[in-house]
Amino acid sequence: MPLIKSMARKFGVFEYEENICESQMILIEAIGTYDQSKGTFGNYLKNQLRYHFLDKSKKEIPISLYLCDENGNPLIDGLMSDIDIEKDLLEDEKNKNLHNAINKLDSKYQNIVKMKYYLNMTNKEIGEKLNLSPKTIANRNSLALKKLRQILKEK
Repeated sequence: MPLIKSMARKFGVFEYEENICESQMILIEAIGTYDQSKGTFGNYLKNQLRYHFLDKSKKEIPISLYLCDENGNPLIDGLMSDIDIEKDLLEDEKNKNLHNAINKLDSKYQNIVKMKYYLNMTNKEIGEKLNLSPKTIANRNSLALKKLRQILKEK
């Protein structure tokens, strides 16, 4: 156990308890692979542990985003994103409310609002499609917007 503990302390870049557990596993393997012609068991185990930890130190250790930088701020706080989730959620909520409000309108107003704002049709194009004058379409659109405002204020 003293040899295992000293090797675990030597490679302090890794967690001590983890080093002890790994060293014990290497000890068990070394018992099965030990060859007396290679010297004493203590030296053989010491070399096995040294090689294991040297190999382990070659591998990159993943860095946690919750570690702190030189100023004491978590690394995750320094990450920037183009996506504003809160803004997107609020926008989605507004769109759902608007969609629900449009669905509460009479069908003649619904059709005009959908054609004008979703299909980007002009009053003239909508009038031709519904056999109404462009002026009637403009008036109905105005009434539909007033009703939408009232419905949205009620929420």
